Amino acid sequence: MSRRDGFLTHIPEADRIPFGQKLAFGAGASMSWLAADMTTGILWMPFFNIGLGISPVVLGAILMVLRLWDAFMDPVIGTLSDNTRTRWGRRRPYMFVGSILSAITYLLLWRSPAGVGESGLLAYLVVAGLLFFTFTTCSSMPFGAMQMELTPNYDERTHLMAWTTFFAKCFNLLGGWSLAIITCSLFLDPATGKPDIVRGMQAFSWVVAGLILILGLLPAIVGRERYYQKAVVRQAKEPFWKSLRESLSNGPLWGLIGVAFFLMLSGVSVGALGQYVNIYYVNGGDIAAASVIVGWKSTVLVATGIACIPMWTWLGEKFDKKAIMASMVVATMAGHLLYIFCLRPDMPYLQILPAVFEVGTISAIWIFLPSMKADVADHDELHTARRREGSLNAVYSWFFKIASTLALGIGGLVLQSTGFDAKLPAQPPEVLHRMVVIFIALPIVLWSFMLLCLWRYPLNRPRMAEIRRTLEERRGEL
Repeated sequence: MSRRDGFLTHIPEADRIPFGQKLAFGAGASMSWLAADMTTGILWMPFFNIGLGISPVVLGAILMVLRLWDAFMDPVIGTLSDNTRTRWGRRRPYMFVGSILSAITYLLLWRSPAGVGESGLLAYLVVAGLLFFTFTTCSSMPFGAMQMELTPNYDERTHLMAWTTFFAKCFNLLGGWSLAIITCSLFLDPATGKPDIVRGMQAFSWVVAGLILILGLLPAIVGRERYYQKAVVRQAKEPFWKSLRESLSNGPLWGLIGVAFFLMLSGVSVGALGQYVNIYYVNGGDIAAASVIVGWKSTVLVATGIACIPMWTWLGEKFDKKAIMASMVVATMAGHLLYIFCLRPDMPYLQILPAVFEVGTISAIWIFLPSMKADVADHDELHTARRREGSLNAVYSWFFKIASTLALGIGGLVLQSTGFDAKLPAQPPEVLHRMVVIFIALPIVLWSFMLLCLWRYPLNRPRMAEIRRTLEERRGEL
């Protein structure tokens, strides 16, 4: 037994990911979040709607086109990287070039040419957006595939994802304060004295583009493709449709897709409703007071998520990932039910308590779920005799993005179903009651489907040890 990364571990030295690679891939996983998720989820509407005056309906339609294109490109780039053979490996060239072009097009996205008119502006936004999402996919899909092949060890895969979760929490904090940064006093309009969102975002975009470049290049430069020379170079290339069919027929992959699908659906579909519950039920319509609570809540949740990482990693060495995931889903349900007692107008900050309980357990899910994707790749090799991490990761990502898109639409329908009317100065009691009931009940239902998917997931620690022995007997150790 030796001490490594702060944990007692039995992982053989040959299976360990070098610490530099672990940091590079842990931080690099946040590149796609900064590039795509923060852009579309936090910055998109304020900049283009409030700043440039584009209709939110038009922006929503453009965003849908861009996200559908993004989802379409995932299996294309994933399979392409599986079939690539170069002196630098099959993943790293895409990651290197993709991160550079992503950083450049990110800057262009927020800098439309002057005097082109509304039609020209929309055309520019579509073209720049398509290029940007194409290049981010060129970087993120091979990155996700390479992350799955850094080690053959069941527990070391979890250690890697612990670092990924740590960096993700740090960058999520940046995202939480991003609007405050671009609307701060540094970017006031001299004529009106109000924040100039356009100027603020264009300045902030240099910071984000720099992070995209650094986080994208580091894994490409530092990373080493463990399976490439011994297993992949002599592996026959596989047609796109055949690879896609094999990925879609992978039973364990569908289990993880189901877990991720319902997890995303549960979070995003009631995300907006949770904000309205905070504003109208807990704070009586006082948006300023509710915003202060949100700020403190996000800071506390990031700190909680980071603090829980060592415990989840330690538990991951003692038990099966599947068992821990199921336990965490049950614990998340229990924490969420605390809202029944903690949504109190007389004690508005009490709502942070169930949120802390939830985020602590959901952090564990995001540690183990990507780790289990690497286990699925071993299961896939057992049946196909190929290393196809790119295709598997792309199919998983495709359904994850579909869940995200569906959740945004469902979120609007959920809010509408409560009878909420923004024109009213105060919402009727029956509307507030429906908002609270749906906010509490809907995630419980969706998390129940997650438990069903986990129950049907077949890969545990003994099974993975058996698969590894069989693979090494067939093609040797990697």
